[in-house]
Amino acid sequence: MQWERIRAACVFGGLVLYCASQAFAQEPGAQPEIVRLPEVLVTAPARLPGVPLPVSEIPASVQVITGEEIRRSGALDLQEFMQQLPGVHLNDQQGNSFQPDLSFRGFSGTSVTGVPQGISVFVDGVRVNEPGVEEINFDLLPLDDVERIELIRGPTAIFGRNTLAGSLNIITRRGGAEREIVPELSGGSFGRQKYRLHLGGTEGPIDYYFAGSHFLEDGFRDETESRLSQFFGKLGYRHGGTDITLSYQYQNNKIKQAGSLPLSILQVDREQNFTGGDFFEPTLHQATLNARQALGGGFSLGLNGFVRKLDAEQFNVSLIGENSRLFNTTLSGGGTLQLAHEGRFLGRKNLLTLGAEYARHEVDIRVFEEQNERSLRACIEEAIAMGEDPAEECSSLSELESDLSDKQDVVGFYVQDTAELARGLLLAGDSLTLTGALRYDYVRHDITDRSPAEPGKATGRATFDRFTPRAGVNYNLSDNYGIYVSYSEGFRAPAFLELTCADPTAPCVGIQAGVAPDTGFFNLRPVKATNYEVGFRARPASWLEGSLAIYRTDVRDDIFSVSPAGTINIFFQNIGDTKREGIEVALRGIYERLEGYVNYAYTRATFENDIELASPRTPGVTQQVRKGDEIPLTPNHRINAGLRYRLLKWFTLSVGMTYVGDQFFRGDDANTQPKLDDYVVLNAGIDVRWQRFAGFLKINNLLNSHYETFGTFAPNAKLPGDPIEPFLTPAPPINVIVGASYRF
Repeated sequence: MQWERIRAACVFGGLVLYCASQAFAQEPGAQPEIVRLPEVLVTAPARLPGVPLPVSEIPASVQVITGEEIRRSGALDLQEFMQQLPGVHLNDQQGNSFQPDLSFRGFSGTSVTGVPQGISVFVDGVRVNEPGVEEINFDLLPLDDVERIELIRGPTAIFGRNTLAGSLNIITRRGGAEREIVPELSGGSFGRQKYRLHLGGTEGPIDYYFAGSHFLEDGFRDETESRLSQFFGKLGYRHGGTDITLSYQYQNNKIKQAGSLPLSILQVDREQNFTGGDFFEPTLHQATLNARQALGGGFSLGLNGFVRKLDAEQFNVSLIGENSRLFNTTLSGGGTLQLAHEGRFLGRKNLLTLGAEYARHEVDIRVFEEQNERSLRACIEEAIAMGEDPAEECSSLSELESDLSDKQDVVGFYVQDTAELARGLLLAGDSLTLTGALRYDYVRHDITDRSPAEPGKATGRATFDRFTPRAGVNYNLSDNYGIYVSYSEGFRAPAFLELTCADPTAPCVGIQAGVAPDTGFFNLRPVKATNYEVGFRARPASWLEGSLAIYRTDVRDDIFSVSPAGTINIFFQNIGDTKREGIEVALRGIYERLEGYVNYAYTRATFENDIELASPRTPGVTQQVRKGDEIPLTPNHRINAGLRYRLLKWFTLSVGMTYVGDQFFRGDDANTQPKLDDYVVLNAGIDVRWQRFAGFLKINNLLNSHYETFGTFAPNAKLPGDPIEPFLTPAPPINVIVGASYRF
């Protein structure tokens, strides 16, 4: 089945190329309308936006996504759109439209506690990985208000800790030259409704942008309604060499989570919710100040400051034990100061960047255990058996389990220099550029334990620090062809929840729901990564470009969560060494009315030690993992391709294909069980743009394929004896989204 789907994906990719070749074929004497692909400039070769660099001078694989591309696609979330990029794929553990796990290069970025995090996300210079466990709440990103997103792959000294797979650098919109008011309306399958209004413009040196949106969805599974309400505003001032912006974001969401289904139920009803009632309800306030001042002589000074407050409630229903309810309050603040100099050294172009950053996070987490029908019945039965009064012993409906806080101080210093070493070295038009960088990170956790059982047991301090270097060379044969070689190191300090849940004798309650008071955090070591990469870029014609990247990332002291007895309890441990290696190939072209892309990625993520790991598949019995076993939920092969054809000046058709190879279930680290099946998904769409009106129609899962993106093992508490079963998350069936906007 896997090779049949690979062949189908290759056939679709071949069709993309065939259609392109037909579009490129011209009648004798015909003059084609050639669209030149724009040169890609990256605004974040440094920690804060400064002097943009062309990709040809950056020793890394870089993709740039514009906000217009995201809005034109009709994607509900950033993860959905990013599937178009080489090697990016999604695993949906939560069972809703807004919280899928995003993965590339064998690392994940997710909102789920317990998954090793390896992706950093920045919004206007502010790191938005949550300080609890470095997780990413994608539903809190201002997707509708994005100007551009830069994906820089591999560890980078500039972006700092937790950047193992790469960084997402998000720059939000600001007011344009023309005043505009744009109401938007969209809706579709599963009860989707979205209402949005934005306005923006410029008055003299002042620019402004304000937007608000409200989204509702019933979901295709039972009890999966979602609500997302957002406001975003930005004021800017530009005059001479001064550029200042002040932005504010408010978000209030409630997302119900269906989670995965036992295989026995999935085969009967894919829309069922096994643990109805789970939800995530965050409220976010974030204010960000960015300023850049030209100092003369090629010098510029950048400043970033922010305050961020997140209040979140997470409720998890359990059919095995008691329900859990988590309250998380996080207050963060800090800033970054960056000095850049663009000039010439020994007669050649040189860009030097120096920076320092500090952030303070105050995190308070309380976890309550709440009785449900099953736990109440068990309590009554136990009280009767002990000769006690059930009414007295089982009267408490909610009990405080954990109450911990963490005051984090994070300090970073970095220096990076990009220097042109030579021109005309071997060929008349060639150039050689060297990039070197060094970063120092320091992280301190001051943890206070106020849990009622044993107050103070987990109170303590943990500190981590590390230098991480980076070096790379770009050799460009010409403006159209170039290669790069790079070496870089990454660093991830154990997070708050990992530190307080590192003792197998006191595991956490709930894979996403809290902390356990223990002193195991002294045992966790930081994660270290070393990345080697070589890449090639080519633009054989003005309308066609391609890239190739080959990488290997060696990880030491990787931190995994393991489950010793089903999915209720977890703890974190260093599991030794792991490795990620792979190849990423991308081809993109725009010619006359046709635009197309084809990407392929091979990813292999493996354990590099023989270890014993607890698994939810075998409660009480460890599994023997051998060196070379593959890390679960990492498909080896991924192919995506797409075509956009402008049938009329105002009417565009599009079709896209995604193939994801088979992958091992979470919990099958020993690779002994059947894999999660591979799958192919087709999407199609229509864009309409006429004067000030814009509209779109998007059809997802065009062939109505039944497939699953996530798999694990857990007890099926609805069957006698709670047998262990595969649990899978079904993907949505065919669905339609329609939207329209008008610019006044």
